[in-house]
Amino acid sequence: MGLKECRRCLFTEDFATISANQCEYCDLHDALESSTSKGSLTALTNKIKVKGKKKKYDCLIGISGGLDSSTMLFAAVMKWGLNPLVIHFDNHYNVPQAKHNMNQLIQKLSVDAIVYYVNKEEYDKLNNAFLRASVPDADIPNDIAMTKLMYETARQHGIKYILNGHDFRTEGSTPRKWTYMDAKYIKSVYRAHNHGENLVSYPLFTVFDQLRYAWCGIKNVRPFYFITNRTELESEMKELIGWQDYGAKHCENIYTEFVGAKLLPEKFKIDKRVVYLSAQVRSGKLSKGEARKELEKAVDFDMNRLPEEVREQAHLALKSMRGQRIMYKRYNFKKYRYVWWVLSKMRVVPHTFYVKYCT
Repeated sequence: MGLKECRRCLFTEDFATISANQCEYCDLHDALESSTSKGSLTALTNKIKVKGKKKKYDCLIGISGGLDSSTMLFAAVMKWGLNPLVIHFDNHYNVPQAKHNMNQLIQKLSVDAIVYYVNKEEYDKLNNAFLRASVPDADIPNDIAMTKLMYETARQHGIKYILNGHDFRTEGSTPRKWTYMDAKYIKSVYRAHNHGENLVSYPLFTVFDQLRYAWCGIKNVRPFYFITNRTELESEMKELIGWQDYGAKHCENIYTEFVGAKLLPEKFKIDKRVVYLSAQVRSGKLSKGEARKELEKAVDFDMNRLPEEVREQAHLALKSMRGQRIMYKRYNFKKYRYVWWVLSKMRVVPHTFYVKYCT
């Protein structure tokens, strides 16, 4: 299409600012590499152990049955000597393989786990509201609910560290134009497409929550940032639990897979694989040519896998006109950018959140 492409990765100028040498997300990758090189995984895990001394749990880990969170839990227990409390947010869309992986991890590692179940009727109405809104944020309600549940569970149990399985070397950072996560926005979309009705029981992570949990001293940390190659960890974890593969990245959840494999590429021309593949190019795990070949492989999703209560709306969403976020209420994060900068330094919010929402 004649779009300028980053010299280093696969990002193009329609969703990234590109300088003479590389794009802004390559700059972010290099900044994260530089910052993590100044710390160490041992120093981080020692801090976690000190804060959790004489407590039942020294950290909290959310799992999905996917590769990242499963490897994180395995490493925390078997390699780093931590004693985590494990939680899972069940939105009723887990695939069988993910359920197997989670159950085996909990049993083999002998960890305590809590499963939170969402009100399915309200959750489906929320999903349908986002599909009717025709914005590219259809899967963010799940992420924001998990965030709220992790912080609140940590507060209730006196846990000061939440371990996040994100890895910028393999996952990268999603372009700010592609996704937007904001509790006020979620509530606004729900009301607009449910006759003014408010969410009742759905867990939302608000700005007030971020400040409250910061006051409690709860930190969200990303240990994989200190590990340049975790292939051996993944192999050991898979052997221990008899790992069951669920397909591609984020396909451990049927609804998330629909959004990533069908809705975003067909309706919004957004292929999130470019984010993951570009991250691996920046890290030297793939050449740019190899990444491009992977990106050219066709991906599809069988709509019959979606339950009846959302399938019809999903079909309609694929055919409808695109909506705009500006139609809904949102927080003005930039107005208080200094607050978010401080919170990112305190590791209450990820630095990538500050970069994407405040700069």
